[in-house]
Amino acid sequence: MRMRALVDPAILPAYATSGIRMARRAIRGHVRHRGDAVSILAAVVASCADGRHLDASGGHFRQFWTRDFGFSAQALVRLGEGARVDASLEWALAAWKRHGRVTTTIFPGDRPADVWDYGVDSLPLLLRALRAAPSGELLATRHAALLGAEVGHFGAVVVEPAGGWVRDDRPFSTHRDTVRSGPNAYAHAMVALLERELRETGWFPLPFAAGAADRLVAGFWRGDHFAEGRPGTREAALVTGDANVVPFWLRIVPDDLGAVEMLARIEHEGLARPLPLRYAARRSAREDRLQGALLPDYQGTAIWTSLGAMALDVMDRVEAPGTDAAIGRYAALVERDGTLWEVLGDDLRPYRGRLGLWHADEAMLWAAILLDLLIRRAGQAGTGDRP
Repeated sequence: MRMRALVDPAILPAYATSGIRMARRAIRGHVRHRGDAVSILAAVVASCADGRHLDASGGHFRQFWTRDFGFSAQALVRLGEGARVDASLEWALAAWKRHGRVTTTIFPGDRPADVWDYGVDSLPLLLRALRAAPSGELLATRHAALLGAEVGHFGAVVVEPAGGWVRDDRPFSTHRDTVRSGPNAYAHAMVALLERELRETGWFPLPFAAGAADRLVAGFWRGDHFAEGRPGTREAALVTGDANVVPFWLRIVPDDLGAVEMLARIEHEGLARPLPLRYAARRSAREDRLQGALLPDYQGTAIWTSLGAMALDVMDRVEAPGTDAAIGRYAALVERDGTLWEVLGDDLRPYRGRLGLWHADEAMLWAAILLDLLIRRAGQAGTGDRP
């Protein structure tokens, strides 16, 4: 599937356009927005708007990524970007209707494709975004045929008919999409997210056995952290950033399950130093070979600001030790560079691939999560339920 995806006609032109943007940035430097962290992050979010929808970044990822948009949608609405959220969803749903399937990404020319496998988080995060959008219920009703079919497809492709666990006979695309992923904690969290969205909206029937959140806890919770894999798997002893922060940040599990203890454990594992948050303390053996040759450890020990923003939000919510200092370091980094980088190295400089052929993206849409947090903390604006 991955090799076929690499040469998908929808994806091929993006290699050239992204390469041109990276080359231009290498010559001119990245776009530096002015002001304090709040002003810079607001400008970053604005730079992601292309007139019809919100791209994943204002840098080289000028495509619509369902995952990034779904992570950011609630914060965007609280920030007053509801009209852009509505417009993005209307446009994306129309593209998917023509394509016949919801995908991880929509490339220029309104061409949907999965990068690199079926996205276990695409549909759950899409429904989360629809719930947050001002016109979400109207859009869900208007596109009920597509969405209802996708719910059924998700149940068939992702979940075992007996027991409700995530299937182990195929890989899935996740936030860590350059690492081959199967029935890990993140995937089970996405099943639980979809169950919650379907239960609370009543939009479509549940296509698998109820109790996904309970299965997540029973299979992966170890008292102070979620393990990457279930007992008996080679990932059972791994402590990863996405497996731990995402279930709490999305409120799939309650904070009193052990959010404070989880934050202390990922700090102990080195995942939150020098800034939150790394996927893992060691490079993954499941890293895609081609990606690993060009972008070694891209989604391993590098620091991802998407996960970092989620971690900061959970830290703030539970008043974890060190919250103020961690948020202050992130704000200082944004002000130093005038943007929010996608991925950082240990030196807190943008990640670079082998031979400098790849440079971490700039001006990420998920800056909305950090911006929303800073505004709420300052008491300037922002109401409504937390993520």
